[in-house]
Amino acid sequence: MTLNEIIADLNSPRKKKVVLDTDAYNEIDDQYAIAYCYLSERIDLLSVHAALFVHNEGDSTEKGMLQSYEEIKKVLSLTDAEYETPVLKGCPETIDKTGKWVDSEATRRLIEIAHESDEIVYVLAIGTGTNVASSLLLDPSIKDKICVIWLACSQLHVYTPVDYNLEQDYKAGQIIFDSGVPLIIVPGCWVTSVLRSDIENTRALLGYNPICDYLAKITEDRYNMVGRPEGWARTIWDLGAPAIIENPECCQFDIIKAPVLTDDRLYAFSDDRHEMIMVNNMERDPVFEKAWATLKKGKKD
Repeated sequence: MTLNEIIADLNSPRKKKVVLDTDAYNEIDDQYAIAYCYLSERIDLLSVHAALFVHNEGDSTEKGMLQSYEEIKKVLSLTDAEYETPVLKGCPETIDKTGKWVDSEATRRLIEIAHESDEIVYVLAIGTGTNVASSLLLDPSIKDKICVIWLACSQLHVYTPVDYNLEQDYKAGQIIFDSGVPLIIVPGCWVTSVLRSDIENTRALLGYNPICDYLAKITEDRYNMVGRPEGWARTIWDLGAPAIIENPECCQFDIIKAPVLTDDRLYAFSDDRHEMIMVNNMERDPVFEKAWATLKKGKKD
């Protein structure tokens, strides 16, 4: 598919095949995205892959990945006690460290899914890029069968592209940007950063079922952790990934020349580069309206 065909496909009502790649234990917004992807009527969730992260100095990347693996299973079981969606362990180490692709269940399964599918597979990556980059290095041919939607980096006018998801494995990001895979970058600031919800409304809008109770609890726990400040609101960044499929009409898609991620952690530009898509705007209210309704409804009939 060309990039214009991908944008047209996203705007179509067709149900999309999706692989979700998530560092689920790192924050509290991944949990919202996992449940939303599972419950969405426009998403056929083929598998969920655990991404690595390091939260505390001295922790290992493998520890973060395994924590994410367990958290994914917990969220899915609260969303549907009878869920059958495969959950796979991701890369235990970064490409930054190994200097080559990293083997894992997730690395190999993404390749299998890409070749098994008779239609494009959307890879929603809401953590570091290690799993996706490793799959692309191991089998570059999958770039013709997938589209990567990655919540990472910054908009082009920002001094540096680096954000948390890119910084966790910068080399993986360089590989994804250079691979030629159809790529949609969804920056945090100032795109998914609009997805802020205050503590009072979050509980009320979620409704009451096992997964909504859990999402409300971890949000309340974070509120307590920061000292319960007046007017506190939480940014649910990762809802921006399923929103690309659920609410494409609320997103501004700009086709641009893919910048180079330099070793100095800057953007560089060349007219010789292939194209990619940058999301430069996202409307908050329609995204939240559909997300809250989907989560509140709960398990699919």
